[in-house]
Amino acid sequence: MAAERPRARRLHGQVAAAVLLAAIVYAVVVLLYTGGLRESGNSCVQVVQGAESDRVSVKLQPAAVNAVNQRLEFQLTLHAPESMLSRDGFTAGQDISLLTFPVDGSKVLTFAKGDALGSSTQSDYAAGIVEEWPFDTYRAELTTFAFTGGGDGRIAIPTEVCLDDSVPGWQLHTNRVDDTGYSVTTATGDRPLPTVEIVATRSASTVAFGIVLLGLMAVIPVLVLFVAISAYTGRRQVEATLTSWIGAMLFAVIPLRTFLPGSPPVGSWIDYLVVLWVIVGLVTGLTIYILAWNRWGTRASSRRLPRAAAEPRSPGS
Repeated sequence: MAAERPRARRLHGQVAAAVLLAAIVYAVVVLLYTGGLRESGNSCVQVVQGAESDRVSVKLQPAAVNAVNQRLEFQLTLHAPESMLSRDGFTAGQDISLLTFPVDGSKVLTFAKGDALGSSTQSDYAAGIVEEWPFDTYRAELTTFAFTGGGDGRIAIPTEVCLDDSVPGWQLHTNRVDDTGYSVTTATGDRPLPTVEIVATRSASTVAFGIVLLGLMAVIPVLVLFVAISAYTGRRQVEATLTSWIGAMLFAVIPLRTFLPGSPPVGSWIDYLVVLWVIVGLVTGLTIYILAWNRWGTRASSRRLPRAAAEPRSPGS
C-alpha cells in the first residue's frame, strides 16, 4: 500500500502537467488568433502632397491574395472632398479622373461632372515565392493619383492612398517608395510621384496553425514505427488488424497535406522536408510490421487428415 501511494501521486502529477500543458497551448492559439484580428486596420500614404481640405482619398479594399498566380486583387474606390462635390454631396462637381498602374483592368477611371463617384475592381502583380509557405511574402507596387483636365493640360490634385487590411489569413502593410523616376504636374509645378508598395504576409495565427499541423503529421510515423518495432522484437503480440490502421495512417497524409491553410502547391519545402519523410516512415513501419507478422504470427496447421477419413466412402460400403 505504501508503494502504491507514490505511484498514484506520480500519475496524478503527470495528468495535471498534461492538462496544464494543453491549457497553455490552447491559450497561445487563442492569443495568436485574436492578435491577428486586432492587427487589421487602415494605413494611408500621401502620393501627391496638398492641403487636407483639397485632398482626394483612394481606398484600396483587398479582396484576395492569390499566392499561386502572384496576384493581389482589390477594389479601388475614389473619395473626394466636399470642395470637389456637387451640392448633393455625392456626385462630382467637376471632371475627376484616377490613373492607376500597373493593373490588369482599366488604368484610367473617369467621373464626369454630375456622375456619382464609384469603384473599380483591379488586379496587380505581387512578387513572391509560394513554395516558401507559410513564410512567403508578396510585394506589389501601385502608382495612382487623381487629376483634372486631360492631355498635356492634365493637373494632378492632392491624393492619398489608404489600404484597408481585411484579407482573412493575411496581414497587409503599405510603404512609400520615393525613388521611382515618375513625376506629375500639379498647380504648383512638377513634383516627383512616389509609389505605394503593398506588402502581404501571412498572419501569425495561420503560420502557427500550419506549423502545428506539420508537427502532428510528423508524430504519426513515430507512433507507427514504435508499434511495428515493438511487435517485431517480440515485446508486443502481433495483431493482423493493426495493418489496416497503419494503412489508414498512410492514406491520411494526403488529406492532412491539402488541409494546410493556403494550400501550398506540390513541390514546396514542406513536401521535401516533412511530407516525403512522413510517407517513408509510414511505409517503413508497415514493412516492419508485415515482417513481424510473418515472424511471430500464428502459423497455419500442417496436420493431415487420416487417409481413411480423407477418402470418400462408396455407397453401400
